[in-house]
Amino acid sequence: MKNKFIRISLMLLVFSSVAYAKSEKDLDEIKRLEDSNSKILAEATQSINALRQEVQALRGAVDEVKYFSQQDTQKNEKMIRDFDLRLTGMEERMGLMGSQLQEVVSKPTENAKKKGSESEETLYHKALAEINAQNFKTAVGIFDDFIKKFPKSDLADNAQYWKGEALFGLKDFPNAALEFQKVVQKYSKSDKVPGAVLKQGYCFFEIKEYPDARIFLQKVITEYPASDAAASAKEKLEKIEQILSGKK
Repeated sequence: MKNKFIRISLMLLVFSSVAYAKSEKDLDEIKRLEDSNSKILAEATQSINALRQEVQALRGAVDEVKYFSQQDTQKNEKMIRDFDLRLTGMEERMGLMGSQLQEVVSKPTENAKKKGSESEETLYHKALAEINAQNFKTAVGIFDDFIKKFPKSDLADNAQYWKGEALFGLKDFPNAALEFQKVVQKYSKSDKVPGAVLKQGYCFFEIKEYPDARIFLQKVITEYPASDAAASAKEKLEKIEQILSGKK
């Protein structure tokens, strides 16, 4: 009877130790993810602030060029176009970082409680790091790997969207548009859908298919009027109108 009691006590001790170890592991994983998200948040915020300063400086330069435009119209128009392209690029980078900040806020640690979440979160953040470093080709491969390994993940829609962004960064606009369409078709309730439709419009804009670009941009405004994507769609539509009116 005494030996049986000892065996039961030992079994309880082992099980409680395992449960404690598992609990400690979960807590460590959650803490690791929170630290990782805090780092992403800090880096993105710092980058956005730096970009804002550059944008303000460029806007000041644009105003100065416009002021003296009467002296040498052709030369200054070229400079203004150059500044405009640089501003657009910076604003798009700010938009990407803003999207990542929203992801950190909206999905901070929920995947940490799931089995296999360590490799899932690590792979996703690794791909985002490549996006931020503008290593778009590498990012495409990592997001592909993520989507294949974790098709049911809460981050699968995000990964699909960022794959499209990576292809957009590579200027592979036709394939980027197709990847954005997958977000709409496969994750119709995702908060990434408005941005995906917007970027489809951007893809057609970049290849100068302005009528098609209009369709997608107008769709964003009509179906997602309260979204940030709708405001961006309106700005892009204005640029299209300016381009088309200049051709007449």
